[in-house]
Amino acid sequence: MSGPITEFGIGLPEGWHVLPSGPVEPGWAQETAHAILAGYDVPDGTADDLAARLTMVRTSVDATGVTGASTAVLVESPVAGFVQAMLTMVLGRRVAPDTYDEQLAHVVEGLDDAQVMGQQAVEATVPAGAVRGAHFLIGHLPQDEDVAGVHLEERVHLGVFPPGSPDMVDITVIAASVGVFEDLASAAVGLVEGLDVTTGATA
Repeated sequence: MSGPITEFGIGLPEGWHVLPSGPVEPGWAQETAHAILAGYDVPDGTADDLAARLTMVRTSVDATGVTGASTAVLVESPVAGFVQAMLTMVLGRRVAPDTYDEQLAHVVEGLDDAQVMGQQAVEATVPAGAVRGAHFLIGHLPQDEDVAGVHLEERVHLGVFPPGSPDMVDITVIAASVGVFEDLASAAVGLVEGLDVTTGATA
C-alpha cells in the first residue's frame, strides 16, 4: 500500500503556461505576459491586455482562499492576448473519493448569482490513478440589471486518487466561454494524463 503524496506535478502541452504561485512582485503579470509573447510580432497593447487577464485569473484563484494551489493558463493564440482557459491544481490530504463527491455537490454554494444548469459525471483511469469528477455548465446572472441574458461558464473538476494513497490531487479546468473546447471533459482528462505523483512509504 502506498503512503501520502510527497510530490506531484503535471506536464502540460504547448499553449499552457504556469503562473507564479505564492507571493508575487507587483510587475509579475507584465513579466509573465512578455514571456508568453516572446518571439511573436504582436500589436501594441497586447502585453497589457494579456497581463490584465493574467491578473484576473490570479485574483479569482486567490479569492477561493485555497492555499498551495498551482495555476496555469491556456493562451493558444498569443497574438490575440486572450486566455482561453485556466487550470488549478491542489493537493488534498486524506480526501476519500466519497468525500470528494460530496464536495462536488457544493461547487456553486455561496454564489448568489450562479446555478448549475448541467452536470455530468466523469470517470477515467490515468497513469497517476483513478479519476472521478464532474463536468459542469454554470449559469451566472448579470449583476447589472441593464444587462440581459445569462453568462454560461463551463468547467470540469477532477480528483485523481493514486492507488492505496490516502491523498488525492484536485484539478479544475475552466473555459473562458462555452465552445472553447469541443469536449472539455475529454480535454481535461487528457491533461490529467500528464500528472506525475510520487507517494511515500506508509507509516
